[in-house]
Amino acid sequence: MTTPAGQRETRDSTRAEPIDTVTIGETVRRGLALSSGPLDREAVAGLHEMLRGHVALLLPGARGNADQLWRGSGAWYERAARLDSITRQLEQPLAGDPFAAMVQVQLLARDCDWLLDQQTGLPGGTR
Repeated sequence: MTTPAGQRETRDSTRAEPIDTVTIGETVRRGLALSSGPLDREAVAGLHEMLRGHVALLLPGARGNADQLWRGSGAWYERAARLDSITRQLEQPLAGDPFAAMVQVQLLARDCDWLLDQQTGLPGGTR
C-alpha cells in the first residue's frame, strides 16, 4: 500500500496499524552511516534504542512469514537461524567501547534492513 505522501506501508496480520517504512529506512541509513564522522556516544545510544524498537516491531511479521515456509526446507532453516540471531542481538546491551558500540549499531541496522525487506518484499535501498 502506498500512502498519499508516497510512503510504503505494510500490514502485519497481528498489527492494526501500518509500519512506517520511511522512518525505519531513515534510521537504518543513519545507523549505517555512523562510521562517516566522529563518534558521539549519545547519538550511538539513541540509534541503538531506535533500531531495537524497529526490530522488535518487525520481528513478529518476519517470524510469521517464516512459519509459512515448509519447515524442512533450507529457506526455512536459513530464515529461522537469522531470526534467532537477531533476537539474541536484541538482548545484548550496548557495548561500552565506542568503536564496539558503533559496530553493534551497524550490525543491528543491517538486521533491521533485512527485516524490513522481509515485510515489504523490496530490497534495501529501494525504499
